[in-house]
Amino acid sequence: MGKSLIAIVEKKGTLLGSSTMLMNSNRRKFLGGAAAWLALPASAESGRSLKTISLFHTTDLHGHILPTVSYEGIGNLGGLARCATQIRKWRKDCPDHLLFDIGDVYQGTVEGYQTKGGVMIDSFNKMNYDGWVLGNHEFDWGLDVVEAAVKRSSMPVVTGNVAVDGKRSGAIEGNAFSKLAPWIVREVGGFRIGLIGLVTPGIPYWSRPELLKGFGVFDPEESLKQSVDELRAEKVDAIVVLGHMGYRYKEDYANPIQSLLKKVRGIDVYIGGHSHQDRPSWYSFGVLCTQANYHGLNCGRVDLAFDVESRKLVHRNAWTVLMDARVHLDPLILESTKSVVEAADERRKSVIGEVKSAISTYGKRSKFWRLLCESFKVSAAKHGVQADGVFHGTFEAKKVLPGKKTIEDAWSWIPYENWLVQASVTGEQIREIIAEEKDVRYSDRGLFGLDEETLENDKRYIILFNSYDSQSGGKKLPKLRNILEEPSSQTKLIPLTTREAVIDYFADMKEID
Repeated sequence: MGKSLIAIVEKKGTLLGSSTMLMNSNRRKFLGGAAAWLALPASAESGRSLKTISLFHTTDLHGHILPTVSYEGIGNLGGLARCATQIRKWRKDCPDHLLFDIGDVYQGTVEGYQTKGGVMIDSFNKMNYDGWVLGNHEFDWGLDVVEAAVKRSSMPVVTGNVAVDGKRSGAIEGNAFSKLAPWIVREVGGFRIGLIGLVTPGIPYWSRPELLKGFGVFDPEESLKQSVDELRAEKVDAIVVLGHMGYRYKEDYANPIQSLLKKVRGIDVYIGGHSHQDRPSWYSFGVLCTQANYHGLNCGRVDLAFDVESRKLVHRNAWTVLMDARVHLDPLILESTKSVVEAADERRKSVIGEVKSAISTYGKRSKFWRLLCESFKVSAAKHGVQADGVFHGTFEAKKVLPGKKTIEDAWSWIPYENWLVQASVTGEQIREIIAEEKDVRYSDRGLFGLDEETLENDKRYIILFNSYDSQSGGKKLPKLRNILEEPSSQTKLIPLTTREAVIDYFADMKEID
């Protein structure tokens, strides 16, 4: 790739950087990071001057502007408005800096949904992010939404292992995706920092081809190696990878960080995302790695110390800071997003129907499971699809209590942007699908509307699936995917998300008993 297409150079301040640490909620993490930073290299002890370049990062915000609740049930944490405050403080302390987001920017909240991601991209623009990486959930609403987000962005979108209609990142012309770059160069404080972007290769196992529309995702190793070689030719002083792939105790197909760092050398720092974990600092094959949680619960920082005379990178340090009540909400972000937040809050409170008696979620064939499947079947019929059955699960929902139910309840029941998919499959194939599902750990998927015992082997049945499962459910259901890819299955995406189906069903029924 020619450097004219992908080298983006920006000069920033020239003042010597300083590192003023904020106390992490985990005191041990703070003390560990501080101890490492205070153990200065010999060059500093001998009187040589150091230049500190700081990299601030967020990841997996999923449309969260305001504080939210963690997976452990702890409230009043995170949100972009808190991260903005922390970033402004760091910027004041460290004039030589860069700011990036590592992907999954806008899907996950009503605010993101109603603006199709616009509110988050606008906020990034206002905060002067230096770039962001595509995440897998950017594609949940289809490629048109992704293209609009990229076009709306005033900063480059750094993602290398992707292609549009066969043209790879950095060589795309004629549309907004020409803004995609496999790597960029930023000149900060007199030093050249090369930054490489990657997205998880798991997308084809989660997203329907109808949504991707010719957008391809390939193995990141080739893209990473090429980008490192090109950055070396650019004479950069450090190479940082921004990867929407995250920490896993045991590496998997969607997060191949260790294998990438083992095979491709010359990388100084890896900043991760995707796996929704707070991992302030670890090393893999000599590369400093870090990851800043999800929904803005933590904000991350990396400091790179260079010897000014030799221009060598002599020290690396990474940590994250908990975004709890001690960090106030940034007034500029609050003001710029006020109308969107208020509209979303009103939408969340909208009543969709009433539950007359408690609906149990206990067991593999719970009442709640039946309610979801029935809603999919009824809503699909309104779109002209008369289904014989539904194959689905419940996402581990909690017991539904009596009372009026709102849009917010629907979001808690269906947290993902899955679409309904129809397919024509034989009785024998349905039995194969059911048998495969039994081997999936913790799964409560089941067949609704048909009795497995009475299925005729050669007879075809119209079955509804969600889009995620139809693509193998993250490699957990490969046989299901293979069956649905057979031409005889006539698999089609219905232009209706599973959440919208539930909302429509409640609106039609008014009362659920």
